[in-house]
Amino acid sequence: MFLDRKSLWPHLRRWEEQAADHDGPFRLRFGTLFVADADAARNVLVDSADTYLSQSGFYRLGPESLPPAVRSEASRELLRVLARHDLPSSFDLGSALGEVSDSRGRLRHQRWGVELVRRYFAPVIAHRRHTEINALVDTYTTSSVVADDIVGHVLRRAHRTVPAVRAGFAERLGRLRAPEDGARDLVDLVLGLPGELSPGDRAQLLQRLVLSTVGFTGVTLEWVVMLGIQHGYDTPTVRPDQIHHLVRETLRLYPPAWRLIRVAAADHDVCGARVHEGEHVLIGTHAIHRSAAVWDGPLDFRPARWEQPTADQRRSYLPFGKGDGMCPANGFAVKALEHLGHLILSGHRGHVRLRTRRPHVRTLLAPPSGWTRLTPTPAPEH
Repeated sequence: MFLDRKSLWPHLRRWEEQAADHDGPFRLRFGTLFVADADAARNVLVDSADTYLSQSGFYRLGPESLPPAVRSEASRELLRVLARHDLPSSFDLGSALGEVSDSRGRLRHQRWGVELVRRYFAPVIAHRRHTEINALVDTYTTSSVVADDIVGHVLRRAHRTVPAVRAGFAERLGRLRAPEDGARDLVDLVLGLPGELSPGDRAQLLQRLVLSTVGFTGVTLEWVVMLGIQHGYDTPTVRPDQIHHLVRETLRLYPPAWRLIRVAAADHDVCGARVHEGEHVLIGTHAIHRSAAVWDGPLDFRPARWEQPTADQRRSYLPFGKGDGMCPANGFAVKALEHLGHLILSGHRGHVRLRTRRPHVRTLLAPPSGWTRLTPTPAPEH
């Protein structure tokens, strides 16, 4: 629809300004209905969900979502998989930072967070026994999640990585059986899903779950570390509760899923605006998160606002969406961000260098181009 534009950030800012001048949903220049307040968003995502096509960004095959029962089972199984792994104790941050840094020790924005989170969730995505699948996940992360969903190279070249990786996943999944003692990773999860799903179907689901796990979380980690350094959180005395507020405020100002799209299944009204069957409705998460009617100093970075958020603020906070199509990374992504954010910022002093001040907006809302350098903080003497 508009991802062929060179830069989307000016459009997002303009839509935020337009939203401030309207009391309800309004139409963008290309005709799509734009929803920029929490009540209207809830009307679309939750209250009137039956008037929209069933949708899930990750539990779907092509444009079609999996049946609700299968999606629910997949979400439950994902929680069981996560519970089987003690990621904080098994993760070696120093080694991972060394692997994702360039030859000058710099962490390149729009890349390093995804690559580090890939390593963090490695036991959950594919256990060591899946050597060939792990290699494909690495290829997908660097050649598609980074290149296509973050940087946007897919707009300038033939998109070959996704079908090639999917075919590789399908070929290897076709050799495996569902585990009898419960899923240990996402590979087991997709193998064990009920229904007449081909290896190709299961490969597509695995690919979407990898994007959910590393893409959204990795981009946000870069924001958390960058903003943490810029606002003085890179100190050994930073507390977990401060990182908790830092993560929430980061997701408010820069939600990686900056818009949610739903397709109307029937003619109906959304807060006074008429929507016709087949029409796309765009929920501007970024605009809802920056509304002056809800947030005091909406463009200011104020993690302390989360010490006592108002009811309106809690209702207007939608970094992972709402309702049946909510992102499956919701709970575990926040826990990972808080753990990694505290681990990095409490153990390092940082320096950020930006080439531009504008965020980079494609499928995901990523930090400006540039780099971050981390210097380990010496251990205190006893």
